[in-house]
Amino acid sequence: MPDNSYIAFVERSLAEAGIATERVEERLFPGELWLIAFVARESLLLAQSMAGSIEQGLSSLSLDGDFSITVTFRTSPESSTGSSSTTRRGKLASSQVDQLIQLLEARSRTSDALPSLRYIEDPRAGLAAVKTSRHHIIYGRRGVGKTALMLEAKRHAEGQGYVTAWLNAQIFRRTSPSVAFLVVAETVIDALLRHGGSSQSDAFAHLRQVNQAIAQARETGLHTDIEVDNILASLNKALRPILREDLVRLYVYIDDFYFFPIAEQPLLLDYISAMLRDCNGWLKIASIERLTRPFEPSSKLGIEIPHDASKIDLDLTLEEPSSTQTFLESILVDYTIAAGITKLSHVAGKAALGRLALASGGVLRDYITLFASSIVVAREKRLDPQEVGKEDVSGAARKSADSKKRDLEQDASENSGLLLSTLERLSAQVQGERHTFFRVDFNQKSRPGYEILAQLVDLRFAHLIHASLSDQHKGGVKYEVYMLALSEFSDVRLKRGLYILDLENGEWSLRLTGRAQSIRKLRGTQFRDALRQAPLVDVEYLVNGESS
Repeated sequence: MPDNSYIAFVERSLAEAGIATERVEERLFPGELWLIAFVARESLLLAQSMAGSIEQGLSSLSLDGDFSITVTFRTSPESSTGSSSTTRRGKLASSQVDQLIQLLEARSRTSDALPSLRYIEDPRAGLAAVKTSRHHIIYGRRGVGKTALMLEAKRHAEGQGYVTAWLNAQIFRRTSPSVAFLVVAETVIDALLRHGGSSQSDAFAHLRQVNQAIAQARETGLHTDIEVDNILASLNKALRPILREDLVRLYVYIDDFYFFPIAEQPLLLDYISAMLRDCNGWLKIASIERLTRPFEPSSKLGIEIPHDASKIDLDLTLEEPSSTQTFLESILVDYTIAAGITKLSHVAGKAALGRLALASGGVLRDYITLFASSIVVAREKRLDPQEVGKEDVSGAARKSADSKKRDLEQDASENSGLLLSTLERLSAQVQGERHTFFRVDFNQKSRPGYEILAQLVDLRFAHLIHASLSDQHKGGVKYEVYMLALSEFSDVRLKRGLYILDLENGEWSLRLTGRAQSIRKLRGTQFRDALRQAPLVDVEYLVNGESS
């Protein structure tokens, strides 16, 4: 295992070549140690030429022959020697806040290569379920924590000695289901062969033979349905003797599954689940529900919920604002402490944190990135910013609109034009009726326009705030209530006279923009009474400009 002698060896080797190091950092992964040496820009090429010899020297220090050591180099950040014409002051101008921004931006998106700063379990997230021997499909909007949840489950599985295989569907999004399956199969076999080490048993020998057949099929392009079916049968036969209860357990994690074309998803899942049939091997798939079709009833292809797999829903909305805000702030506290800031209140006030939860719609990644952007906005607006304010969060939300629309074009490229035009019509209608929140009748859930609205919610252009609001005067009539994303109406200087919902300490309030002292706390039934005054939106009008 690594210790300080590794860092000392790197520093000594570079010093002997006349290269000064600012610092050497360690990055430890399962079976791997990476050492990052920070050197002056003019010494970078010389240092890079020494990487191989330094690695050989480090390997001689390691008692673990299976421990891979990699040395890489980065230039030291250049310090500013010139004097700035404007010297910023205030608590938000400190070096700790600089570090906080860098940390937030670097860790806003988790991956197998860059996990969460520290995983904090949300009791609604289902970590215990994901760790079980069962196929799971994990649904949630972009940024809600699907990847973080699977990474934590993977960490637990590896800690128990189980075999894991991790893939992101983006790497095979432009391939056919058969080619994508072969990619998954190769990844699974590689993980099992690493687990088997140098074993020459019949079981692992058979697995190597199948691996060679897959490699040949991919190399020659001979991956017709018949050929893939033959490989699939051989692969399942090879896996069954290895993946047995109380012997070897395998977990296969596939992230961002929605990248794969929705029409071909059932066939790909059918291939993968058949590969693991009657094996101690389990699928964990993260995706966006509206962009996912796991099962095709007419052909019986895919995996069917709940018979073949269980569903885990991470779409935490603003229906429970208090618990959502508490959870999000607990995540943020970890970042501030890591940056050397003892209290979150030293950076942002309660009102700003409530506005931040509202602006993010409860989506963790949006919450983190908006907070970092809010600090930058506060610094740009004021010479001595003491803390992030509500209007700083609104300014950050405005800036985030372009990023969200890029996500829309990436996640729903086939109908991005329709979604954008629907969003424009929705925003115009709701704000035209002096509101930023709106109702949708339950009876419209079966209409095509409702599906378009649901996709806008998945892409965080609107947020669900009440799932079942009754009508006071019509028995049996119920509504869903949504609010537009803050980025759609945050420029209050141009849009006055709007009824706007706000959050503080997990409690709702209502205010009218442009009117002083108009904030009203919504306690008890007052919240539902306010929602009942929201405009009623016809989903068919949103899509084609005609009422149903």
